[in-house]
Amino acid sequence: MIHLGAALLCDAATVRENVVHILGGGITQLTRPDYPAPLAADVALVLYVDGTPGTEVQHKVKGACYLSETDDSVFEFEIDLVTQLVDGLGAQSVSIVIPASGFGIPDAGRYEIKLTVDDIPLGSIPFSAARPS
Repeated sequence: MIHLGAALLCDAATVRENVVHILGGGITQLTRPDYPAPLAADVALVLYVDGTPGTEVQHKVKGACYLSETDDSVFEFEIDLVTQLVDGLGAQSVSIVIPASGFGIPDAGRYEIKLTVDDIPLGSIPFSAARPS
C-alpha cells in the first residue's frame, strides 16, 4: 500500500538521507514572458509505503502534465520506486525529487500534473502559467 504525503511544485528540491529539502515549495503560478517556455521547477514527492516488514516493495510512480481541457500530455515522468520495509517502523516515507526544470510548457493556461502509482491515481499538482501583466 502506498499513500501520498506531499506533492509540491517548487523552485528547487534535493533529497539527502530520505529527507526532502525544498526551496520555494507550493508554486501555483508561473510567469513566463514567452511560450513555449521551460517549466523551470522541480517536483517533490513524499510517499508513505506500507506492507509486510522485512520485504522489498516495488512500485511504478508516474506523472503526466496536462494543459486544461486537453487529453495530450505536455510532459511525463516515470520512476521505479524500490525500498526495503524495515521491521517495527510501520509505514515508511520515501522522498523523491523529479528534476523537471528542463520540461517545457507550450502556452499560458491552467495545468495539472496527475500522479499515479502502479497506474492507480494518487493525486495531482495544479498550477497556472501566465504572461507578465
